[in-house]
Amino acid sequence: MSSGPQTPDAPRTVLHLTVVNQLTAGQLKQLCFEAQGAHQLADASWTTRCWHCGPLQAPFVRQIPAPFRGLWGRKLFAWLLCLSASRRFDIVLLRHTTFDPFAFLFAPWVGCRVSVHHAMEIEELRLVRPGLSGRLASWLERFSGRFSLRFAKAVLGVTQEIADYECRVHRVRKPASVYPNGIDPRDLPVLGDGRDPAAVQAAFICGEFSPWHGLDKLLDAAAQCADRRLDGSLTIHLIGRLHHDQQKAVAACRHPDIRFIVHGHLPDAQYRTILEACDFGIASLAMERQGLTQASTLKVREMLALGLPVYSGHRDLALPSEQPFVLVAEAVDLPTMMAFGRRTKTISRQAVRSQSLPLIDKRAAMAQVVAFLRALP
Repeated sequence: MSSGPQTPDAPRTVLHLTVVNQLTAGQLKQLCFEAQGAHQLADASWTTRCWHCGPLQAPFVRQIPAPFRGLWGRKLFAWLLCLSASRRFDIVLLRHTTFDPFAFLFAPWVGCRVSVHHAMEIEELRLVRPGLSGRLASWLERFSGRFSLRFAKAVLGVTQEIADYECRVHRVRKPASVYPNGIDPRDLPVLGDGRDPAAVQAAFICGEFSPWHGLDKLLDAAAQCADRRLDGSLTIHLIGRLHHDQQKAVAACRHPDIRFIVHGHLPDAQYRTILEACDFGIASLAMERQGLTQASTLKVREMLALGLPVYSGHRDLALPSEQPFVLVAEAVDLPTMMAFGRRTKTISRQAVRSQSLPLIDKRAAMAQVVAFLRALP
């Protein structure tokens, strides 16, 4: 248990601890922004630590020792780190580990732990692990997740919807708040403007095109337009890894006014050059497959910081309401998408960025979390 002060001004020291198999590019960026933002916090000393099996990509990244690199070893190692940290920090923010049997052993002994959640895990496990293994993992998560939350000091979700879900599905009453993704605007200079006044171009960006990104919805919308011409041309740049079946489906699109260009992963300079020619970026189109109606994606925040308007299939905390550079669509419709692209041609990159920054700055999100933690009993 933490020996830190239990006054109205507590906590003074916070550790955000992440233990994963391999850091994704998005996770690394997010933690880098957090580590940079920690220096500007006035009300707490914030430390970021991440352990994974990959290379040491940042000063706060460590390698998991070889004996703990297996699936179950990583879960055990996370709790050993958390238990040790609880003796030195007032609060330990621990990224939740799913279907974790070691929660039954360690959770009662770490009273300063705040559980951090990035998904509705019970639903997501069935989605990312098809078949029996996904159903079994989801079933185990119902029990280990509930036990883990019973002994957590509080719950943080990347959206309020996720935080409320964790308390509801596991039937626990805990203080719950939001720790959204965010960016450091200093790392993301505004894009140059290389838009074509005549043609509409969009960027669909994913590390890997997963079911909740909804690429299939975009292809289905193109197929629905197969028997009619569009009012102009639409080019969609696909940036990220596509599975073989997705590549075949993209190649099968033969509409004369719609062109998909598959880029794969790109170096930063080439990535920016493509975005400079785009009228907008496409956010995830099928978040409902994860049981979500809200999201807090780093990709959306990066696009807005770059000055790129956003077309999305879901509500995001970073999407300013009633703004002409944001469109939240209930259904994917390419004529509507093209009309949105034409409208946004008149909006400057700088206007998109400046109006979005107050909602997407990582330092502001961290300050909000510190205020929440200081109010905990």
